[in-house]
Amino acid sequence: MTALVRRCAALVLVLLAAAGLAAPASAADPDPSAGSDLVSFGIAPAGPERPDDRPYVALTAPAGSVVYEHVALLNQGPEPVTLDVYGADVVMADGGGLSVRAASDTDTDAGAWVSVDAPGPVEVPAQDADGYGWTIVPLTVTVPQDAEPGDHVAGLVASLVTVAGGAGESPGLQLEQRVAARIYVEVQGEVAPGLAVEDVRADWVPSGFLGAGETTVTWTVRNTGNVRLAVESSAVVAGPFGVRARHADGARVEELLPGGSARLTATVDDVLALGRQDVTVTAHALAPATGRDPGLDPVVVTSHVWAVPWGPLAALGVLVLLLVLALRRRRRRPVGRRARPSGRGSRPARRGGDRGRVPEPGAVDDVPVHVGG
Repeated sequence: MTALVRRCAALVLVLLAAAGLAAPASAADPDPSAGSDLVSFGIAPAGPERPDDRPYVALTAPAGSVVYEHVALLNQGPEPVTLDVYGADVVMADGGGLSVRAASDTDTDAGAWVSVDAPGPVEVPAQDADGYGWTIVPLTVTVPQDAEPGDHVAGLVASLVTVAGGAGESPGLQLEQRVAARIYVEVQGEVAPGLAVEDVRADWVPSGFLGAGETTVTWTVRNTGNVRLAVESSAVVAGPFGVRARHADGARVEELLPGGSARLTATVDDVLALGRQDVTVTAHALAPATGRDPGLDPVVVTSHVWAVPWGPLAALGVLVLLLVLALRRRRRRPVGRRARPSGRGSRPARRGGDRGRVPEPGAVDDVPVHVGG
């Protein structure tokens, strides 16, 4: 029994060791490549004569109107530079940021409304002792008659394409540098803000054998209205009846465009293995840059995740099973025969006395003998 208990304890220790989680290996960051061929240039809102201090172009106009604006192309290099300038749609990027469509993509929104009043590439003078060089470029924003009310965003892109010669017979590499100035266009009409939280998922991973762990919660915030939003959201994981509620914030979405979405993630630490856990995601719609407060109530979506300490339960189950097997084995062990005690009078009495008993051959019968008298 002692040997079996020792084997049980050894097996439990093996399970304990196997349940430990290895720390993830950290990936080495790649060495940044040196950009010796990069040119310093930029683009910014401007007046008819010189750059101004606006961070972006913001317009409010009814459908069917035409608005005239200006931008400045900036050059901080020692040599003049020639830039291509064009309008493009601004769309949601992965992770919640903004991205400008490539020149080869088809624009379907405000990027198609923007045109540059220039016959071709624009030359920008070099920087001098008085400061950076700049060139003013007029642009036109033509809002279609059927434009939907609400917010639309375009980018006015300044692009420089250079070709680096390859080694030997290798082909040259084409490098495009792009910068963009944002153009916010609010088409007048009915405003209908809206925000939704979708596809909430949670995954609990133990960080130790005794049941504590972390829960990774992912969700999607979607702009279901026609105005831009900034979004702050968070996740709460709690056990039964709200026990040990733990909180984590998701990344703030600075601009969520109408119809756009962003996938967010939050990691909630120190979550005990209490079985079924409630997961609550709350999203708040806020005013974005140059935008208005949408006036929406917080959006709350609830899901759940199972946090079960499978390691300890497995070890306990194996230990109980082995102990049960040991007890059953002990009960089935055969009992040795007892030796018959010696001496007269120990033979059990037969029913009916000794009458009719036939002595065995060679045996001496116990018959009383009377002597004399």
